[in-house]
Amino acid sequence: DLVWGGDKALCRRVARALHRCFCQPSATMGDVAQFEVMIRTLMSQSNEERNRAEAAFEELCKQPEAAAPLLCAGMTQSADETVRSLTAVMFRKRVTVEFYNQLTPPTQIALKGALIAAVENEQMHMVRKKIADTTGEIAAMIIEDPEGSWPEMLPFLFQSGRSANAPLRESAMLIIARLTFAASEVLVQNLQVVLELCSATLQDANKDVRLAALSATCNFVVAISEQRATLESTSGLVPVMFGVLSTALNENDEESSRQSLEEFIAVAEEAPKLFRKFLDPLVTMSLQIVTAENLEDQTRFLAVELLLTISEQAPGMMRKHTIFLSNMVPMALKLMLKVEHMDLAEWNQTTDDDDDDESSSLDVGKDALDRLALSIGGKAVFQLAFQQELVPTFLAHPEWVYRHAALSCISQIAEGCSKQMKAHLKDIVEQIACRFVDEHPRVRWAAINAMGQLETDLGPDLQDGYHARVLPALVHVMEDAANPRVQSHAAAAVINFTENCKKEILIGYLDGLLGKLVILLQGGVRIVQEQAITAIASVADCVEDAFAPYYAGIVPTLKQMLTQCTSKEHRLLRGKTMECISLIGIAVGKEVFRNDAKEVMDQFFATQSTAMDPDDPQASYLLQAWGRVAKALGQEFIPYLHVVMPPLLQSAGIKAETEIADEDGEEGEDEEGIAHVVIETDTGTKKVALKTSALEEKETACNMLVCYFAELQEGMFPYIEGVAGLMIPLLAFVYSSEVRTAAAALMPELVRAAVVSLSKNLCQPTFVATLCAMIFDKVVKAIVEEPEPEVQLALIEALQESLDHGGAGCLGNVDGLYTKEKEVLESLAAVTGEVLQRAQGRAEARTDEDFDEEEEEEQERGGAPPCQHRRRGLQT
Repeated sequence: DLVWGGDKALCRRVARALHRCFCQPSATMGDVAQFEVMIRTLMSQSNEERNRAEAAFEELCKQPEAAAPLLCAGMTQSADETVRSLTAVMFRKRVTVEFYNQLTPPTQIALKGALIAAVENEQMHMVRKKIADTTGEIAAMIIEDPEGSWPEMLPFLFQSGRSANAPLRESAMLIIARLTFAASEVLVQNLQVVLELCSATLQDANKDVRLAALSATCNFVVAISEQRATLESTSGLVPVMFGVLSTALNENDEESSRQSLEEFIAVAEEAPKLFRKFLDPLVTMSLQIVTAENLEDQTRFLAVELLLTISEQAPGMMRKHTIFLSNMVPMALKLMLKVEHMDLAEWNQTTDDDDDDESSSLDVGKDALDRLALSIGGKAVFQLAFQQELVPTFLAHPEWVYRHAALSCISQIAEGCSKQMKAHLKDIVEQIACRFVDEHPRVRWAAINAMGQLETDLGPDLQDGYHARVLPALVHVMEDAANPRVQSHAAAAVINFTENCKKEILIGYLDGLLGKLVILLQGGVRIVQEQAITAIASVADCVEDAFAPYYAGIVPTLKQMLTQCTSKEHRLLRGKTMECISLIGIAVGKEVFRNDAKEVMDQFFATQSTAMDPDDPQASYLLQAWGRVAKALGQEFIPYLHVVMPPLLQSAGIKAETEIADEDGEEGEDEEGIAHVVIETDTGTKKVALKTSALEEKETACNMLVCYFAELQEGMFPYIEGVAGLMIPLLAFVYSSEVRTAAAALMPELVRAAVVSLSKNLCQPTFVATLCAMIFDKVVKAIVEEPEPEVQLALIEALQESLDHGGAGCLGNVDGLYTKEKEVLESLAAVTGEVLQRAQGRAEARTDEDFDEEEEEEQERGGAPPCQHRRRGLQT
């Protein structure tokens, strides 16, 4: 046995020994035995042993001609199932295009032959599936490479798919599933063979073959979804595709049922109209699954997702389907009747976030209503929801869960049904407000939640017309001291109300509203205090200088909270206190705020100077609070920049992403606080782990830099060069559109700060010219490359404002020897072309057989497709 050394020198000696042994056309028995030791060691529980084996394996893979025979042998010849399994996985990860192209032609042929042999001969089911996945990935890689060729693969698959050997049939369809995108052109050329093979295997007697066939068929449909005529020719497969799901359900095989539903959802996302001729059985079967109480929730919820996905991707088609329309709202309401019952004392100990369980029946039903209203449209959904036997009857039902469901329904459909609700706003507001005094606190909470959502979705109409009914009712329900969650949510609804409220309206309610919020702030439990303090901040933000008479009665309490709320459980409350004080400072102006500003900033600095945990919410609040104080004080804030800027720049430059070595081309399950994404780069595909808290911190910091430069201009001169070096590259930051948007907004502010600094003799003309050259180079390039229209618009606006601030000659030197006018015009021409293409796409959509009045209204509004909107709930 090979003994792995502990240092790099020994690893190199091992690699050289492996090279001497293995650089033959095939591996010897001794070579394979040593290779197996290495593979087993990769699975060692000892980190030290595993790291040594990984280092040796990496060294070996640097020599493809040596590594390939061993990978093939380990996958096909080892008697150890675990070795064959792990080797198949490592094969897929390490045999890249670069690796393959370094092999000699005989070794390439041997590698392809070994893969086919492994597919044919492997007996263990799980290992066979991994080998099939690996073979499919390698085949796709070779076929996609302009220099690659594997003409034997498709004939082998077509033959294997008809084999008398069920495992071989399954493997063939698994490989086809992996090949559909890379080999779609060749598959279409053999369309009749493909259709016959899919039809036969979809009806196979073996369950595993049927599931593999369904995956292959659905992937093929998605791959050709843009080829209308070819897609139409596959529609005959739909009934046998349904048969796979039906059989699984009849056999009580829920795992296979879920797998089938997931495949249908993938088709619905890309080719929903494939189901057009078969909507009756599809919708009926899906509704039966949803209502089958004997099935697991996960299975039932996937059926809901299938129906919603079709409605989002083909809304015109589904608006015409009677069975779908008549059943979706009642189905969602029925799901929402299943609410977790808990003791009210326990319920009051939870927060609104604790209720955010996407897998619960209640939340699936709520999500369904939201998405249905946004996709199908308000005209149909409003009429369905408010028919007498649904929302009106539910609101009067003696059981609280029905009233809770009705109020939740109103909340969820408000955005999609805003036009219809505005026409009946008086009645709807009254229906909700009268439930503020419902006998059950969870119904009161749902009523407040609904009102808060309507304040957002139907504002400012609701605020303008019904402030006298809503605000006093919210103040009254804040007295529900026995139910802190109700009090807390009432304060949160005030926040929503102020966002679309005219200053003149709110001023008339300040005495009673602020008086009640201060009482909650001083005597409420923590979750109530947190919302009360944010509500005070939002009121100040709305009424601006009219808040001044209340300043002296509120700010001392806030300052006291800054000094006294120092425990870990009060970190969020303390952060919200920073937010509140800084917003009040902006509202009342520096003349009122100046006397307290230094004391407040001293507290900010003390907080900033202490070591904070990575998840401490105070960090984000502090970044924003400093920026607001800067806005409140203006030029008087400049002496504090040396305190603020270093941590701000550190946050803006924080690295939120970590590349994951074991990229497998798919997004993995997210850990808490970590999001996994797969991105395409100039060097290929890579998988990245994003730390969401770090990304949010970066986004906040970038937005605050915009604030500082906008407010302080030449006062920021010492930081222009450093900030430009940090932020200009972020115009292409692929992980966050918010970062890119903030970077775009900062560019004209940098130019303006430099130009003003020049006018005050703080710098030379060359400084401004160099900065402009850097900015225009990147902005022009970013405009063309930006994938999101909203960010693209921000970049174009940044270009225009930068040109305005830069003035004549900012696109080139004074002699006119080099200018960027041509590049700017070319980038704008490219964007104009994209806009015209989208306009053409909308024009073509009008000729679609499903185009109707709802879609015409959506086009006229110029809004995003309904499926792009997602509700975030009551903003607290």
